[in-house]
Amino acid sequence: MKDIYNVIVVGGGPAGLAAGISAAEQGAKSVLILERNDTLGGILNQCIHNGFGLHYFKEEMTGPEYAQRFIEQLPKYPAIEILTGAMVLNISPDRTVYAIHAKNGYMQLAADAIVLAMGCRERTRGAIGIPGARPAGIFTAGAAQLYMNIEGFTVGKRIVVLGSGDIGLIMARRLTLEGAKVLGVYEVLPYSSGLTRNIVQCLEDYDIPLYLSHTVTDIRGGKRVEQVVIQQVDEQRKPIPGTEQTLDCDTLLLSVGLIPENELSRQAGIEISPRTSGPVVYENMETSVPGIFACGNVAHVHDLVDFVTAESIRAGAAAAKYVYKKTEKVMQVWNGEGIGYTAPQKIRLENVDKSVDIFFRSTAIYKTSKIEVKSGDTMIASFKREHLAPGEMEKITLPKSLFERVGDAPLVVSVNSAERMSGSTVKFRTKRPDGITELVCIVCPKGCRLQVDENNGFAVTGNDCVRGEEYGKQETSNPTRVITSTVCAAGGAISRMPVKTDKNIPKGKIFEAMASLDELEVKTPFKAGDVVVPNLCGTGANFISTRSL
Repeated sequence: MKDIYNVIVVGGGPAGLAAGISAAEQGAKSVLILERNDTLGGILNQCIHNGFGLHYFKEEMTGPEYAQRFIEQLPKYPAIEILTGAMVLNISPDRTVYAIHAKNGYMQLAADAIVLAMGCRERTRGAIGIPGARPAGIFTAGAAQLYMNIEGFTVGKRIVVLGSGDIGLIMARRLTLEGAKVLGVYEVLPYSSGLTRNIVQCLEDYDIPLYLSHTVTDIRGGKRVEQVVIQQVDEQRKPIPGTEQTLDCDTLLLSVGLIPENELSRQAGIEISPRTSGPVVYENMETSVPGIFACGNVAHVHDLVDFVTAESIRAGAAAAKYVYKKTEKVMQVWNGEGIGYTAPQKIRLENVDKSVDIFFRSTAIYKTSKIEVKSGDTMIASFKREHLAPGEMEKITLPKSLFERVGDAPLVVSVNSAERMSGSTVKFRTKRPDGITELVCIVCPKGCRLQVDENNGFAVTGNDCVRGEEYGKQETSNPTRVITSTVCAAGGAISRMPVKTDKNIPKGKIFEAMASLDELEVKTPFKAGDVVVPNLCGTGANFISTRSL
């Protein structure tokens, strides 16, 4: 190993891999990726469900498949060095990284530039202050995902999920497919914090109820959870007396939010945004400390790994080209009415090539609305949106020419809409008496609102693409899904191998297909794409491996 690198990347998950490859592509002669786990891929290794890659690769993939695409690229870049099992202890403002490793011991490494890609962590019971006993059977949704998809252990039989984050929705489906009973998903907010596609595919597909404006107010049990008490909450999220409901269960899953992992950032003296809990970043993802960049969920929590990749590519390229110079003009970007946060929070105009992408989240659900960008009292841009929800990150693109017309006032991004909605009024599928079915398209994150006329050959309107039309017809005549799971793997680095169906199968065949995996054990090695179970239930679909072991 060297002692000095052009770029050091902290984290070998999707953000770190994309940033490291981008830095090498942009001319960095030496790039070191430090990963604390024994394997690359980060959280994607346990995310065996599909839904990844729709933006970046233009195809639907599972988490292990998405990670594998980047891991397979690494040998093409001799400048990149990988060190797994390396725990970073500290980062100093002068871009020195202090880490420990089983073989190399204590390491002090210097870098011309550093990219922070440590991801995020889950909020726990302590963070939200649920009262009651402290028995076994309380898990964060991500911990349950790890136990089931990597370790091969189930976490319970009667499950209550608190919080409607995407991991919780996905685990509600996963547990149902493995034979557990999910009693319901309870969300303290008046809207879901998960993606529409996950509400449709994970809850509605399996008749799992979603209760908005509800929370857990008591946990009961001795050695194991025995009951939880649910209550409705008012607009201030305070429990409403007289609405108590006691549920018998053995497991409580918490899906109550993610927090960017920024202890190292704080040690380096980096300015942290109180809104994102991540570093305040410029347009190229550089933080307040020159030469230190941040990307992915360490900067702000993303819905889609595709956006993490795009952001990390930008951060890696900027790190490779980093040259310190005093900036003449910085444009501040603030969140206004209806906007929870913006990222980046600062734009250095001299670094803008053609345009700048601004990511943001709304603070409520809106129907038809405009995203307005103002400089002082001057409107400089507006963008129409058919639907906004806090659980779905949005993006607008501001061209360079726009900045040349504004003064020194901060840019303020706001929502202008008269159609703010209560989450309880949102319907994802409605069958009207006139034979028209209204539903949300889930083939891509855009979520077009479709109308399918069953009396007119399942004619579809409201779609923006051919795939949307195909989905509308299929969903109303013979709905199908891709199924993901794991099988026991003998002789591999991990005990469970992730699998998926290589094409959609009818929804009515899902549990029969899952039964084909019972008691199945495969012997490694296996390559991603190898057939594990052929011709499932006569559908012509196969269960295939999604990770090489």
